[in-house]
Amino acid sequence: MRNAAIEVMFLGLSLALALQGRCVETSPVRIELDATQAPTGLLHSHMTFPATAGTLTLAYPKWIPGEHSPGGPLSQVIRLSFSANGKPLTWNRDDLDIYLFHVDVPGGVTQVQADLDFACVLGQEGFQVDICTSYDQLVVNWWLVVLYPPKLANSSDPFLASIRLPTGWKYNTSLPFDRAPAADTIEFKTVSLKTLVDSPLIAASHLRSFPLGGKRNAVMAISAELPASLDVPTDVVGHFQRMVAETETLFDGPHYTNYNLQVSLGDSIDHYTLEHFESSDNRLPSSGLSDPRVLRTTASMIPHEYIHSWNGKYRTPAGLDIRTFQDPMQARLIWVYEGLTDYLSNIVAARSGFWSEDQLAQSLAIDAAQMTYHTGRTWRSLQDTTIGAQMLLVSPNAWVSARRNVDFYPESGLMWLEADTIIRQRSGGRRSLDDFCKLFFGPLATSKPYNFDDIVAALSTVLPFDWKSFLHSHLESLSAEPPLGGIERSGWKLIYTDKKSELITDMEQVHKVDLLWPEWQKWGFADLRSSIGLLVRDDGTVLDSAPGLSGYDAGVMPGMQLTGVNGGQFSLLALEEAVRGTRDGGNLELQVANGSSSAKLRLDYHGGLRYPHLQRDLSKPDLLLEITAPHATEASAH
Repeated sequence: MRNAAIEVMFLGLSLALALQGRCVETSPVRIELDATQAPTGLLHSHMTFPATAGTLTLAYPKWIPGEHSPGGPLSQVIRLSFSANGKPLTWNRDDLDIYLFHVDVPGGVTQVQADLDFACVLGQEGFQVDICTSYDQLVVNWWLVVLYPPKLANSSDPFLASIRLPTGWKYNTSLPFDRAPAADTIEFKTVSLKTLVDSPLIAASHLRSFPLGGKRNAVMAISAELPASLDVPTDVVGHFQRMVAETETLFDGPHYTNYNLQVSLGDSIDHYTLEHFESSDNRLPSSGLSDPRVLRTTASMIPHEYIHSWNGKYRTPAGLDIRTFQDPMQARLIWVYEGLTDYLSNIVAARSGFWSEDQLAQSLAIDAAQMTYHTGRTWRSLQDTTIGAQMLLVSPNAWVSARRNVDFYPESGLMWLEADTIIRQRSGGRRSLDDFCKLFFGPLATSKPYNFDDIVAALSTVLPFDWKSFLHSHLESLSAEPPLGGIERSGWKLIYTDKKSELITDMEQVHKVDLLWPEWQKWGFADLRSSIGLLVRDDGTVLDSAPGLSGYDAGVMPGMQLTGVNGGQFSLLALEEAVRGTRDGGNLELQVANGSSSAKLRLDYHGGLRYPHLQRDLSKPDLLLEITAPHATEASAH
């Protein structure tokens, strides 16, 4: 009996010590962000970590969900120090992983403070998250200003955050706040590190919100450099309200508690976009919601990020469901995460009224043409672009046709269009890819990460078919021919004419090189890759040259500069007119500078200007008309 009593006492003591240790481990990390200097680009982060004597290892987030690459902007951390009880602590960076910091903690210390200064990039442009402030706007992505103990999983690492904003600035975030804001300081409730990083905050002196409706509260919050940008046309707000209704109908309801669709309008902060579970970070030019050309060429972007709340956030593919932000991502299934979302965002844009059926067809034509002149498809499979996503996402325009781009967006989108048409045709119109979305991502779907076999099984539930072979044939193909099966099955065909489509004209006028990315350049361009294989800037710089086409064959390569056309001065108009003239027998001779040397190069080309379009095939039903038809009831859109 005495031995048994001792064992019970020992067990109780062990349990108490274990629980005590667990409380120390899971006490929240406090992060106090001082953003009062945001107009100058400086963010000051003060953090407090539970600690015990020994070595405390902290990490700066490296692999960022949604970016699919090790893009944590560590170089913009311009000051970092550690202290305890008012005294500085020694630390060193890890020799093998520069995102890790090892802090020496002396005996008797229970808390370690870290002070981190982050410098937002000013005066630059490009798709980069660290261009995040201007004189009257701020976008806070918390991974820019946070350190964390990587021994705990992101989902179980508690953080207690607060932020102090410039006087008078308004804000929006999906983070729940703990109490009503005091002056310009907002204190939030304790959340996991995963939720903190997944909850951006926008703030500005000019900010306005619109209700978007839906089964759960969805709000559109807009910050702007210019107050006039907040005057959003009524019909545009209506499109966003229908977007929520159409997307909820597509998936049979949301998983989020509330949703904040954040839009930052301005020309000083980065034009960038990123998905989150209960919000999305979308940054457009000042005229982004008022200029029809900008809105048309960006119509699928915001639906894309919203759809990710289901595909990518609620349910993540295996390999992208990392335990901590230091764990490498494996993007083999990104053709579902991004490719399916690319297709769905196109049809939601049409169902919501952002696009007409014809404008959706123009978008598909641009995608199909791009896959045609991306001649790198003969050596790099679509599957290889997914595995190499972290490289391709940061690659430049130069050599994009030879190397391939992030084709797991548009080419996978074309693949999913084909899958949709197969389901519709073989089921006699009774089933569609909408049924797959409800089954795989809807209210009854598990949140467990999915694999390739899960996709095949769900598709087979919707329609018995050899989906495994279908998917492998697309993912592993090295054919020079683009995947046009979905376009052709839907009752259309890809053609080329010498006329620019409305979308192509819009892209040129607003300086948007690619329909996919939210990047508006300060320079003009001519995209002639469907004719002579060249993408050229208005100063003559060759941005891309497609192998196998006449420009490449003549020796015109990326980085060279066109200075003359057929004996005259170079201009984009002169180049286009010379290409047009080749159809009637005209010559095409380019004066090309390569560094200090210059040469005349004659292109063996006689096809004139070629711009992609879709044309109806009247021998087949118009399935695009069915696919783009609104599905939500009128009442659900208000």
